[in-house]
Amino acid sequence: MSLVPKPLAPKPSDVSGIQRSIPLKRTRASKPKVRTGCRTCKIRRVKCDEAKPICQQCHKARIACDGYEIQSLQSKTKNVIAPFSPEPRSAPLLRRFSNQDVPFFDFFRHALTDDFTGYGCTDFWSRIVLCEAMTSDCVFHAVLAISSLSSGISESESFPTKGQQRNKPSALFPWTARSVVNSKHRIAMQHYLKALSLFRKQVEKKANIQSPRAVVIMTLLLITFELLQGNMDGVDALITSSINLLRPSLTQIRKDALMPTETSQPLPKEDDIADIGHILPFLSITGAWTPFLPTQSVNLALWDTTPSPNIRSLNLHDPTQLQTEWSRFFSLAIAFTAQAFTTLSQSETIPPSLVNQQQTYLSLLASWKTILTTAFSLTAPHSNPHASLRVMQLHHLTLTVAIQCCLDTTDTAWDDYDSQFQTILDETLSLVAHPPPGLKKTRKYHAAFTLTFGPLSTLGPVIAKCRNHHIRMRALEAARRMPWREGSWDAEAELYGKLGAVLLEEKARVKSGDERAPKGERWNWVEGRRVSGGDGNEEKMLGVYVRNERGKDGEAVVERIELGLGRWVDVCGEVGCGEDHGVGLEGLE
Repeated sequence: MSLVPKPLAPKPSDVSGIQRSIPLKRTRASKPKVRTGCRTCKIRRVKCDEAKPICQQCHKARIACDGYEIQSLQSKTKNVIAPFSPEPRSAPLLRRFSNQDVPFFDFFRHALTDDFTGYGCTDFWSRIVLCEAMTSDCVFHAVLAISSLSSGISESESFPTKGQQRNKPSALFPWTARSVVNSKHRIAMQHYLKALSLFRKQVEKKANIQSPRAVVIMTLLLITFELLQGNMDGVDALITSSINLLRPSLTQIRKDALMPTETSQPLPKEDDIADIGHILPFLSITGAWTPFLPTQSVNLALWDTTPSPNIRSLNLHDPTQLQTEWSRFFSLAIAFTAQAFTTLSQSETIPPSLVNQQQTYLSLLASWKTILTTAFSLTAPHSNPHASLRVMQLHHLTLTVAIQCCLDTTDTAWDDYDSQFQTILDETLSLVAHPPPGLKKTRKYHAAFTLTFGPLSTLGPVIAKCRNHHIRMRALEAARRMPWREGSWDAEAELYGKLGAVLLEEKARVKSGDERAPKGERWNWVEGRRVSGGDGNEEKMLGVYVRNERGKDGEAVVERIELGLGRWVDVCGEVGCGEDHGVGLEGLE
């Protein structure tokens, strides 16, 4: 017996709060049906103008046109979307849609694909996932799960239920199968459990994974669902199990971390795997920096952070290739900084090997700066590639500062980079004020979520490591007003955690009379969890913080702070600052 109640069929006008009218019955126009359109238009169920090499419908929609196929005689089938053959190796399959499925699938392809792409320059959501959904049942159910969950979140934000403490899920207030919020959340859970069951059966049948592409796609969909729910324990487990499944095909894995049986059987190269294979390591490595994914800090030891002395030849006119290669480099560089931090916390001396790697990374960053600057000059203003390259340049600056400071055991090297922190803040605000075409506020609901990097995550280092009071507090205010989630970084939960460290350092700064927190009063957030206030009192987050400098007895100095989740902590009020650091940021909300 299913633990999830039977779903209530949604009304067509009910999806994501968007009013629309979808008749239950349609009559076909008298004109004959055109069967010679491109594959993408067939999937999108729009009339194709059949222009070549790409049709104008796809060009105007800013999606990849998959071209045309040789037509064969086919029998007429009712209530079926046009057949699609995404790969030459697969026979054309027919995907049947129920009346309940249509509005959710429509919402996914017309709204969520742009949102999930974010500031990236990839067709993972708009082409790869949609094509796979036409031939794979587990991917199809995963897509419907994500869409109905997003619709449920939108409904909850617009019409919160009585007694509901939070109308949007987060790492501190996750949605679960045990506490179904609304009918669309119930539908989402049914599709998710169906997708998960089908995926497990496929994996069990093929203990030796022969198709990493299929596993990567399905894994990323499951992770997306759990991230949207705020179920970080589920995300942590999915990332780790997926790494174990795909270990032989992940090029960033250290060779000595592979089993002999894994290295002896090379996996076949598949279409798209080069463009999407980097996302899972990116999520794992960046997830190591948040206390909500504790297993990923353990997984850091899996990644080979030895930098290649050269950057392979890149096509500066291909922003997708640039983003893929930059993401790989960015992930390994971030893993290097994390491994360096762990090494230095256990030893008082800096190994020469770390210094050599640091210098190699800085040299590669100098080369990347030239590549990104040149590629940026080749893009059209106000286009998706233009915005994507701006984000890469922003992350380049943030990473350069991090690499420069990662071997400083006193945590004071960051104090020399106020001008860079100010630039990061200004550029982030500019990017958010001028989003790419797909993210402009033209709809009632935006998922505000992406698996890859965007502008918001660059504010994390500014908040955590910039000790200039004005820059830091303005970055906090900006991040608080931006309802965005990037990869494993849940903005609301992360900010509450970082607030405790900021409060400790700001109080120490005022007490010392210095412009910055003293060297012995630099703090790191290491753990955070929600605790009940009891008797109807305010919910709180218990944050655990470790001082960068150890105590006189050589032991770690730990502080625990409870932060109320019903209101924003007034750090400036605590330290006697009367300045309003949120002036001019009203438009971010």
